[in-house]
Amino acid sequence: MKLHRIVLCAAIALCVASLAFAGGAKESASAQLSTGSSLAGTYTFGGSTTVQPIANGVIEALVAANPGLKISYEGVGSGTGLKQLSAGTLSLAGASRDLKQSELDSGLVPVVIAKDGIAVVVNKDVSVANITSSDLAAIFSGSITNWNQLGGKDEEIRLINRDEASGTYTSFKEIVLDAAGVEFSKNAIVAKENGEVAAKVASTPGAIGYVGLGFVEEITKAGGKALMIDGIAPSADTVLDGTYPVSRALYVATNGPVAAGSVEEAFINYALSARGAVIVTDAGFVPLN
Repeated sequence: MKLHRIVLCAAIALCVASLAFAGGAKESASAQLSTGSSLAGTYTFGGSTTVQPIANGVIEALVAANPGLKISYEGVGSGTGLKQLSAGTLSLAGASRDLKQSELDSGLVPVVIAKDGIAVVVNKDVSVANITSSDLAAIFSGSITNWNQLGGKDEEIRLINRDEASGTYTSFKEIVLDAAGVEFSKNAIVAKENGEVAAKVASTPGAIGYVGLGFVEEITKAGGKALMIDGIAPSADTVLDGTYPVSRALYVATNGPVAAGSVEEAFINYALSARGAVIVTDAGFVPLN
């Protein structure tokens, strides 16, 4: 766990320091918003459903300031989004996991735009409030199958997992299961995106799942809760200071160097600005500054 966080922090520092903005503009766009010039054209972004609330907020701001600009964001998952970026179907992709070496070697360039904690959430009837990292790995690998094994009531644990195209799935696997040397249990309900996980956990007795920090509110509104892991609750503060053990970076990626004055560059600049930090915070995630 500690090694993963060290590597993650180093990657974040490197990305932020370098500001290696990436490209793939499909249509001409003039100078950036800060110059007073307008942006125009039709663009398709997509990828991570975790990044989507941030992307939607930035897109809304850019489109509002530029009447000739149209941008859509398709929440297809990190893996699919990055594949479509490589293929040229998208000109910017959101990713809620570190890019693979093969993706970097193909020319994709990631930029960290926020931090996130992967919150472990349970149905309202689960009395357990805190588990260890090793318990968490045992639950999702199928070694622990009843809440009474963790001091709760005699009730079957129902696993809600993400599909393999999900960046949240990959990050959770790397941080929690790979560190323990185990694999995901096949006995799980699979959900396509964070909102579906939240809905299934809220409606399934004994359920446990995991979502991006920005989606915890959906669980709490339904009476459920986020568990503490190793005594640490998921929050902006514990993610930012590195004490919450299931934390990660959120990225946008482009295919090759970004063109100066492009819509993709304007998106990245806005996401990293003070106004972008407000969008990140409002979405329930953690801005870099």
